[in-house]
Amino acid sequence: MSWALAGSMALFGVLVGAAPTLLGAKITLLICLAMLPVPLILKDYRIGVIFLTIALPVASMLPPIRGLNLLNFLTLATLGSFLLQAMFSDVRTVWPPARLFVCFVLPVTLGMVLAWPHLPEAARNYASSSQSVGTYEPANYVLNRFLKPLFYYVSYAFLLANAVRASRRPELFVAVLAASVVLPALAVFYTVANYPGSLSDVAGNREFLAPRGMHANCFGQLFALACGPLLFVSAAAASPWLRRVTLLAFFLATLALLLTFSRGALLAWLIVIGAYLLHHRRIRTLVAGTVLIGAALVAAPDALTERFGTGLREDALSDSTDVTRDELTAGRVHGWLLLLPEVARSPLIGQGLGSTQWSQAVATGQYRATHPHNIYLEILMDLGVIGFAAIAWWIALESRAMRRWADHPELSSDMRAYFRGAWAALLGMLAMAATTADYMPYTGAHLYLWFTFGMLFAYGSGAMKTAAEPALEPVRGPDGLAPLSSR
Repeated sequence: MSWALAGSMALFGVLVGAAPTLLGAKITLLICLAMLPVPLILKDYRIGVIFLTIALPVASMLPPIRGLNLLNFLTLATLGSFLLQAMFSDVRTVWPPARLFVCFVLPVTLGMVLAWPHLPEAARNYASSSQSVGTYEPANYVLNRFLKPLFYYVSYAFLLANAVRASRRPELFVAVLAASVVLPALAVFYTVANYPGSLSDVAGNREFLAPRGMHANCFGQLFALACGPLLFVSAAAASPWLRRVTLLAFFLATLALLLTFSRGALLAWLIVIGAYLLHHRRIRTLVAGTVLIGAALVAAPDALTERFGTGLREDALSDSTDVTRDELTAGRVHGWLLLLPEVARSPLIGQGLGSTQWSQAVATGQYRATHPHNIYLEILMDLGVIGFAAIAWWIALESRAMRRWADHPELSSDMRAYFRGAWAALLGMLAMAATTADYMPYTGAHLYLWFTFGMLFAYGSGAMKTAAEPALEPVRGPDGLAPLSSR
């Protein structure tokens, strides 16, 4: 052993030994756990993509460690591993399409520039909130509201696209998607089971999942986006084990979605179910689906039926001019009416990312939330009509690509079903978007949408082999070994 290697190992041992004293045992443990998969990731970057798929939905549950969080380790290690392989391989790299940058990255970049001079105003508007401490410092705001979301999710879609391209069986990544549902679902189950009150109390507290790092509606969106691909693949996968895995994950995600008590997520889920029944227009499927849904409604606890039926009763109050008398939309329409005039202040380019926070309604104390509970209104306020049109065009292009690959005759039945289910989930999310936020991927709620984008990047690049074509030759790394899928 060389003196340099021995010295490096000794230094590493000293740092590990001193870390608990300097950083604390809990943070040291988290850092060590984050570093454990790094050697495997450096061996094959696709392992990093798998870890990221599992970690992104639950990353908000981990204690924040500035600069040393789990996602930083996983993303940087996976990117580094990919770059190392790219240097020693002539295999074509799959790059995100130009439409992503023109229709999404460019408008939100302009939105960040426009937001910069308004940050002191936002800090004054939320000065009484303990969560606002440091939030509106320019460096923090740019990092958390702009750089991190784009870095994590654009990098993830890019890495997933290349991992799918380099794999002989891309459908295995659908199984990874199914596995990634488990941890957030267990987090919801654990929170509900340990809540100090009845199920009705849980339903009445919309912040009951806040200790898990996301709002209940965000968890609902996460599960709704997962249910589309899982349901369609469970009915069409060629492999029996993949059908079982995706079906189990679908039921797990459905139960967790219901326990979020998110009405928007339930609407998105119902759209997925409707799309599935319309696609499988067999009498047996329609009858079985109707019977199952009817039985579920009958057996559902009162807390579920009361929550999902809020605002639909004959005696329910739905006065959109008074936030306390609007059960149907929980005061959302009242908030929209307060914020809608903000669009006219800068109709073409908007007032910057997070413009709700320096709106007139917030400044006068009439509205306290940091977003308008409506993605469409949020985009118009932040990015204007031009930004809204660009993002709408981008989503329309991605939707059309999903439909094209869902009907592609040379794709495997597994992947056709995946894209069909992803399209149904996108429709559900677009419906849910009318009552929730955000369009920027601030939380793991957006994971499965960007998972689909990565799939689309791979198949749309022309680098993929379809089911009717020969399999890809294994990509050999710098060590001369073939990737895991071909060993």
